[in-house]
Amino acid sequence: MLSQKNRLAYAGIHREQYLDWCRELSESPYSPLDKLEFACISAHAPMARAIGGFEATRHETSLQGIVNALDDAGVMASGRKASWILGIRREYASLGTPSLPYRQYRQEHKLPGLGICKLSFGCALIEPLLSDVCCLDTHMLQLLTGYMPSANEVGKVYRSLESYQSYEDILDWEARQVDMPLFAYQWAVWDYKRGIVDHKEPEDHSFLWRSGSTKKQLPLFSSLE
Repeated sequence: MLSQKNRLAYAGIHREQYLDWCRELSESPYSPLDKLEFACISAHAPMARAIGGFEATRHETSLQGIVNALDDAGVMASGRKASWILGIRREYASLGTPSLPYRQYRQEHKLPGLGICKLSFGCALIEPLLSDVCCLDTHMLQLLTGYMPSANEVGKVYRSLESYQSYEDILDWEARQVDMPLFAYQWAVWDYKRGIVDHKEPEDHSFLWRSGSTKKQLPLFSSLE
């Protein structure tokens, strides 16, 4: 299991790289609304399919058009997600862009298809260097609890802001120890967890980076034992 000491060490060593990636996200060609929609589409979807579905739906405005685009990309639950995307667009038109502090925003607003975890992900994508929330998926909860939580346990965390924020507070404290924004630190820890525990490469989020950028997210842990 990835210890606190090891994840702090990894994040500290690669601090500038993750700060650079967060700057790329800050200057993304995609709007805050786009990022909220990506957070919705990415739920329970492999990254490649989520990216394909996201890119294919950028100019779709009808329910059936969004469903078809998601289906073509292999995104599951295309009907529900298409309905949620249209709901997010309606709410966004009424509420505007989520604003800091995001913890307060989460308490006061709910968006279709975005529970605590995915709404936090969307907000963090909008303000990656300033966000006071982060995406605690099942893998992050595994690290923070020290074991593989059951679906029921994960569900309880996702239904309780108090519980979710208690785990978020742990990462926030750790992030401060290496002088990193919360989301940048969480991103680093997740990449390291994928490399050391899951033996997988980082997932490439560079499609969200500023227009015309030739920089790509590359594996950072290929030489780690």
